Amino acid sequence: MRKSLLIKIHLYCGLFTLFYLIAFGFSSIILNHDIKLEKSDVTSSWNSTVTIDANLDDEDLAESVRYQLDLMGWTPPWEFRKDSITFFFKITHPGRKYHVNLDLTTGDVQVGEAPKGFLAVLHGLHFFNGNFPNAPFFLRTWAVYQWLTLFIMFISIVVGLWLWIKYNYHRWEGLVFGGLFVASMVIMMLI
Repeated sequence: MRKSLLIKIHLYCGLFTLFYLIAFGFSSIILNHDIKLEKSDVTSSWNSTVTIDANLDDEDLAESVRYQLDLMGWTPPWEFRKDSITFFFKITHPGRKYHVNLDLTTGDVQVGEAPKGFLAVLHGLHFFNGNFPNAPFFLRTWAVYQWLTLFIMFISIVVGLWLWIKYNYHRWEGLVFGGLFVASMVIMMLI
């Protein structure tokens, strides 16, 4: 292959993986420094009515309500609050949190929406595999993008290293940077 073609492959591979690397790096900083980004203010609310099956346990009831309201996200059980008349729970996904208050006698539901904000969504991409309940197809493709990014990043690294080794005229650079790479890998494995 010609050098210019390999340079273009290396460049386009880098551009393809750019967004993922920025999101992953930003998210890693947030995780390491325990910065709270998520907003919790309810910005809008609306009402609806659902049918209630009295035989369902709390988790199944929350999922049934989520399905009937056509909302996407998880229903964390530690957020459940229930008495004889009302059942309160939350539905959450990387971009939004829903506060759901269900009247167990009538089936009336009051839903408050709390958007998490752009930075919280960007942070949520770190863990996101595209698999959450009621997610539309285009959101499930994020997992495909992640795997493609990792595969393309590997190709980019191999092509970049090959270009660097093939057209590098300073042997000491290879020894210094190769040594730093090996030392950093050893340190990362020990941590």
